[in-house]
Amino acid sequence: MTTTSALRELIERFCSGTDISVKAANAIEVALDDAFPDDGQAQDIVLCLASYRPGGGEFLYDEQEVGKQLNSLLPRLSEDR
Repeated sequence: MTTTSALRELIERFCSGTDISVKAANAIEVALDDAFPDDGQAQDIVLCLASYRPGGGEFLYDEQEVGKQLNSLLPRLSEDR
């Protein structure tokens, strides 16, 4: 299981553009799902991450949209858990 601080670090790396790989998005997706299984906002972001590809595409999210979603969750990672 990923700790909240490790999850925060993964999200910060993604949002800064340091690692926008599909592998990074998948790691965040799994960690969010584990950490917030019953949270509507987190589960919406999990779905967004599942539809992520760098550069986006038809029916896919790009790194800017995923980054916006993830940034909205960062303040809660300090408050929760």
